[in-house]
Amino acid sequence: MEPKLVRDDHMMRVDGDVLEVFDVQYHARRIPLVWLAVRVEPARNGRLVIYIGQNNVDQPLYAPGKQSPAVRGDVLGIGIDAEEEPAYRAFFSEVAQLCGRPVAAISDS
Repeated sequence: MEPKLVRDDHMMRVDGDVLEVFDVQYHARRIPLVWLAVRVEPARNGRLVIYIGQNNVDQPLYAPGKQSPAVRGDVLGIGIDAEEEPAYRAFFSEVAQLCGRPVAAISDS
């Protein structure tokens, strides 16, 4: 079974070599895994923003945004509570493993 993450207003799943992202307003995005870039940045009040877009394949698939090249293209930003980040990291780590891409280390502190 291919990876899938369902949280609040979003569902993400891998379909072959593409990440599909759906939201409750029936918007959908498809990003080839070889171009997928996900960055995590701090926001206010203990929240984070997960940015999903594209970048070079020689970059980590999932990384802290302040220490990594930014995502490009039609970027989706999802606001989450900090305690939700490990679930997103686990999902994108599984996606990265599927396509042979690295995941940058992220401090839990």
